[in-house]
Amino acid sequence: MTIPLLHFYRVADLHQSPALQKKAADLGFTLLGSELCFNIQATAALDAEDQKKLEYLLRETFEPEKFGPSTFLSANGDTAVLEVGPRQQFTSAWSTNAVSICHSIALTKVVRIEKSRRYQLKSNNPQASLPQFSQVVHDRMTECVYPSGIKTFEEHAEPEPWTRVPVMAQGAKALEELSKEKGLGYDEQDIAYYLRVFKDELKRDPTTVECFDLAQGNSEHSRHWFFSGKCVIDGEEMPKTLFQWVKRPLQERPTNSTIGFH
Repeated sequence: MTIPLLHFYRVADLHQSPALQKKAADLGFTLLGSELCFNIQATAALDAEDQKKLEYLLRETFEPEKFGPSTFLSANGDTAVLEVGPRQQFTSAWSTNAVSICHSIALTKVVRIEKSRRYQLKSNNPQASLPQFSQVVHDRMTECVYPSGIKTFEEHAEPEPWTRVPVMAQGAKALEELSKEKGLGYDEQDIAYYLRVFKDELKRDPTTVECFDLAQGNSEHSRHWFFSGKCVIDGEEMPKTLFQWVKRPLQERPTNSTIGFH
C-alpha cells in the first residue's frame, strides 16, 4: 500500500524581492505572499516522535508559528496561487541531502523530500497571464508548474517527442526561439557556433536532443568558461583565474584537504 505524501508549509519571503515584484508588475500582477511546501515520501506512517523530529528539521527555529500542515495562502476571485517545483523524473540534490539528514537522526522512514515554491498573486489586468509569470519563477529544464500541487512522485509527464530545429530555413532565429522556449541559456556566441556547425558544415537541421545535449555539454557548469577565463579588473589582468584561486588550497596543502578541485 502506497503511503500518501505528507505536506508541510513554511512562510517565505520570496515575494518580497524588488526585482521579482517589478517583473510581476510588468506582467500585470501584484505579489501578495509566498511559502515553501515540503512534499515528503515515507515508507510507512510516521509516529508522533518521528513527526516531531521532522517538524523540528523543517520549521524555522525562532518562528514556529509560520510553519504547519496547512497552506498559509489562499486563492479566490482575482487572487491565484502558483506552485512550481522540481520535476519528478529524478530526485533533486536538495532531497538527497535532506533525506541524509533525516536518516542521521533515525528518521529512516523518510525516503524523499522535494521542496516546492508557492506564490500568491493578485491580477491587476484582465490580460495578465499566469503561465507567462510562471516562466519567471522556475527553471523550465529542471522544474515545472504544479497546478494542483504535488500529490505523488509517480505522475510523470509523457516524454516530449524529439523534433528537428529548422536552422536551414530560419537560421539563428530557430535556435534563439528554442533556447527561450526550453530555457537552454544559449548566448550569441553559442548560437553563432551551432549555426556554423549545422548550417554551414553539416548542412542539416539539428534535433532537439542534440540542442539539449549541447546546452549541457558547453555550459559554464561543464566547461568553466568564465571561471577559467582571464580576470581583468579596472583594465589590469589579474595573475590568476578564478579557478586557479579555487584550486590553490589543494596545491599548497595537499595533505590537509578532504575535498578539493584538482
